[in-house]
Amino acid sequence: MYLKRDALAGTVTGVMAVPLTVGICLMSDYPVMIGLYTAIFAGIVSFITYLIKPGNYTGMPGVAAGLAPAMALGVMSFGMENMPFVILLTSVFQIIVWKFRLEKYILRIVPHYLVEGLLAGVGLKIALKFVPFLFELQSGELHNFSDWIHIDWLNFNRDKVAILSIISFAIFILLYKYYKKKMPALPYFIIMATSIGISFFIDLPKISIESIPFQLSLPLPHFMDMSGSESSLMLLKMIGFAMMLGTIDVIEQVMSNVAIEKMDPLERKCDTNNSLLAIWIANLGATLFGGMTNLDGLAKSTTNTVAGAVTKLSNLFTAAFLFLVVLFPIVITTLPEYALGIIMVYSGWKMVANISHVRAEGRYALILAAVCGLLVFKLGIFEGLLIVLTAHAIIQFIFMRRLGKSNQEVWNQFKSSFTEKTIFKLDNEDALADPQVPIYNKLLQNVNSKNLEGIMSLYHNNAVLVPSFSSRIRRNKEEIKDYYATLFKMDGLSLAQEEIYLNKTDGQRIDSGVYEISWQNGGSVTSYKLNFIMVIENDKIIAHQSSHQHSNNISISRWVDEKDSGNFVM
Repeated sequence: MYLKRDALAGTVTGVMAVPLTVGICLMSDYPVMIGLYTAIFAGIVSFITYLIKPGNYTGMPGVAAGLAPAMALGVMSFGMENMPFVILLTSVFQIIVWKFRLEKYILRIVPHYLVEGLLAGVGLKIALKFVPFLFELQSGELHNFSDWIHIDWLNFNRDKVAILSIISFAIFILLYKYYKKKMPALPYFIIMATSIGISFFIDLPKISIESIPFQLSLPLPHFMDMSGSESSLMLLKMIGFAMMLGTIDVIEQVMSNVAIEKMDPLERKCDTNNSLLAIWIANLGATLFGGMTNLDGLAKSTTNTVAGAVTKLSNLFTAAFLFLVVLFPIVITTLPEYALGIIMVYSGWKMVANISHVRAEGRYALILAAVCGLLVFKLGIFEGLLIVLTAHAIIQFIFMRRLGKSNQEVWNQFKSSFTEKTIFKLDNEDALADPQVPIYNKLLQNVNSKNLEGIMSLYHNNAVLVPSFSSRIRRNKEEIKDYYATLFKMDGLSLAQEEIYLNKTDGQRIDSGVYEISWQNGGSVTSYKLNFIMVIENDKIIAHQSSHQHSNNISISRWVDEKDSGNFVM
C-alpha cells in the first residue's frame, strides 16, 4: 500500500546515512565498513521486529552519534578485540531492561535534561573532532589541537580549502533550514555531490576506508597475558562500561521515540519496550561480526519520516542502499574530507544547541545540564554523568531538608517516585519555586499532584478561564477554584505536555502550546489533546483558554459542564 513512499523515503535516508555513518565511525575509532555492516543489519532486524511487535513506525536505526565518544573510550580501554564481548554484555543488560520494563526507572534516575546536557558534551566533542577536516591539506594532518598551533596558517592551499569550507558550510546551513521540513536529505546530497565535482579541479584530501570483509566469529573476551585478578578486574570494568553504554542507548531510544511519535504521519503511538526489543536483537547479532551499538537515531528517523515513510519497510530500502555502498566503496573514497567535516560539525553543533530545550525546565535544570555537558566533554560520558547525578541527589536532599522534611520523608518521597503510577519527581518542588519555569509547567505539576492551593497561587484574583468543553466562563479566582475542585473528582486525572511556545510582549508573556488530558472512565482511559494559550502578567495568569484539537476520530456532540455526569475536561 505504501511501497512507493517507503521505497523513496528509505533511499533518501540511505543517502544521508552514508556520511553520518562514516563520521560516527571515525569518531568511534571503528572501521567504516563495520559501521555500515551494523546499519544494514540493524535496518533488517528493525523491519522484522516491526512486523511482530512494532515500537515506532518510521524510525531508522543505525550507529549512534551520541555513543561515539563512549565507543572510542571502549576501544582505548579494552582494545578492539574485546569490543564484541563488551557489546555482548551491553545487549544482555538491554535484554534485562526490556524483559522487566526497567526503562521507566532508568528515566526516573536520570532526568531527561541531564541527557540533553550529556548529548551537548558529546556534540562538542564531535564538532571539535571534525573541525580540522575543514582546512587540513592531507588526511590526519591535524589529529590533535596542538597540531593546529604549529601549522603554517598563511598557506595559499590551506586558505583555499578553508574558504571553500566556509562557503559550503553557509550553503549547507541555508539549504538545511529551508528544506529540513520538506527534503531534509537534500542538503547532504548537494554538499556531497558538489564536493566530489570540485575535487576534480582542486586537489583535496579524500576519505579513506579500510576494506574489512564480513566475517563471523564468537564474541569471546581476550584476557591473554593477564593474571586471574587482572582478568577479574577487567571483567568488572567491562560490565560497568556495558551498563553505562546500555543506559545511554536506552535513554536515547526513548527520546527518539518521543520525537518520532510526534512526526508520525498516521499519529500512531510508539512502544518504547518494543523498540528496545529491536535494539538488543540487533546488538546481540552485531557481536558476531564485530558490529557497533545501534538505535533509531533522530537525524535519520526525521529524514525518513519527512521524506514520506509510513512503515518500517523503508528500513529495507535504506539497508539496500547502504549495501550498494559496501559493494562499491569508491562512493565513499571519492568524498572530500571537508564535506564530511561540514556534515559532522553541524551535527555536533545541533546536539549542543538542543540544550536550549532545557530552558523550559527552569534555571536549575539548565545550569545542571550545562555543567553535565562540560564535564562530559572534559572527563568523559561515564565520569561526567556520575558526578552530576551525585551532585543532583545532594542538592535535592539539601533542598528538601530546608523545606522541613525529615530524612525518612525524603527517603519515602524518593521511593514513591519509582511506583508505577506516580508522576512526581524529586525536583518538582524546586521547579515550582523557580520563577524561570514556565507557568504552564507549574500548572501541570500542580494538577498532577492535585495541589489546589498551588494552582490558585498561579492565577490573578480577577483571572478569566475559558475551558474547552464547558458552557461557563470562569471570571474570577473563586470560580476557577471551584472548577479545579470538580476536576479533581475524576479518577486517574493526568496532564501531559506535548508542546509549549514562550513569547514576550511589553509587560506580558503569552504562553501557548498543546497538552494531553486523560482520566479513567469505566475501566478504560479517555484522553484528548487540547490547545492552550495563557496571558501572564507579573507571574500571574490573567487569561487562560484551552480548546479541543479537532480530529476525524472524535466528534463533539454537545458542550458539557462539570455538572453533566463528570464528563468534562479543562
